[in-house]
Amino acid sequence: MASEYIRLPEVLYLTGLKRTSIYKLMKNNAFPQATSFGARRIAWKRSDIQNWIESKIQARKS
Repeated sequence: MASEYIRLPEVLYLTGLKRTSIYKLMKNNAFPQATSFGARRIAWKRSDIQNWIESKIQARKS
């Protein structure tokens, strides 16, 4: 099964984060890394983003 990739606008919508926050978290390895698809074209695996969101929800419950 092929992975579905999503672009930044959808990542922003799903996470509720701002662009700068996402890039800061990526730099600190606290957010899924984007995959490059050429010059100025990146995307994230939808499953990675969903797993990241779920981990944040679980952390709040603990």
